[in-house]
Amino acid sequence: MNKFVSSTALSAALVTAALLAPPVHAQEAPSVALSNAFLGNAWRRSMITAFEEAAKLAQEQGQISSFQILNAPGENSATEQIAQLRALLLDQPDILLVNPASPTALNPTLQQACDLGIIVVVFDSSTDVECVHIVTNSFGDWARLSTQAVIDAIGGEGNVILARGVQGSPPEIEMYDVQTEILAEYPDVNVVSEIFTFCDSARAQEAILGILASLPEVDGVIGCGEGLGVVQAFQTAGRDVPVVAFAPSGRALTFWGEGNGAPGSVAVMSDPGQGVAAMFTAIKIYNGAEIPRTTYFPPVVVSDDARDAWIAAVDDDEIASWQWTQELVDVQLAANIAGDVAGAPLPPVPVR
Repeated sequence: MNKFVSSTALSAALVTAALLAPPVHAQEAPSVALSNAFLGNAWRRSMITAFEEAAKLAQEQGQISSFQILNAPGENSATEQIAQLRALLLDQPDILLVNPASPTALNPTLQQACDLGIIVVVFDSSTDVECVHIVTNSFGDWARLSTQAVIDAIGGEGNVILARGVQGSPPEIEMYDVQTEILAEYPDVNVVSEIFTFCDSARAQEAILGILASLPEVDGVIGCGEGLGVVQAFQTAGRDVPVVAFAPSGRALTFWGEGNGAPGSVAVMSDPGQGVAAMFTAIKIYNGAEIPRTTYFPPVVVSDDARDAWIAAVDDDEIASWQWTQELVDVQLAANIAGDVAGAPLPPVPVR
């Protein structure tokens, strides 16, 4: 697992990124608009909070001239988001950031924005509209970090349950391929059951309780953030608690910090700070930087030794996010350009 980088290493990486960055053109700071498909979960709410904090600071520092946030009504409706975007295009912002309800339904509207000369960046999703840049986390990295952490914690041998995400979805398929690839390297790790949890603690708790009586001792549960429900299921059944992968929510981190979850557990999830990373990436593009069409940023990963620092930085109803700055984004962009995303240093733990 990547370790948090030392200040010396981070400084060196920042210098490298600065050398790679092209000169900034003399022009007015851009206006920014963010279109979000819905606010129906803690991840989306954390994403909006992180973006608003970063955008206010960016405006104070003169990096952007203004910003607006539009949250489409309803439950992830592409139709409602399209209507919202069409109204937004009348304002002609310089930069449009979109967390879309669909990777395809918004395409004509995104193309329309490009045709107006607006820099469009989609994050936490994808699109095949060629004029649109994409900022995303790698689901494969998410699976790799959480799977390897559990295997390492159980010493490369023992019984595990494989908890899978939203059945048949592209992220679940990508993550499962990585999980099975890693497991193939450890013949002494035995998968005693596979379940679909939708990366949800309540679903995981119900599913685990339904099968646990028929299973031998379980050393670890490889999953995508449903660890709180998994631990509660084992506790309810009176079984020894395994190594798990938590979601990095304030509630789950506090639960973990109170002694729940076997040593070596981890918390991993896609980063709600992607909206902030998308903003700073778009600013670079606006100022003339040559950026790959798709850029990858790290998921949030919380290890045992960093857990307490994260607990202090995340409220109960929040999901942990990286606190992106332009300088930290430049480091990740430099790694993308160099083709070494996996080797890029993680940002420091946020301090509040």
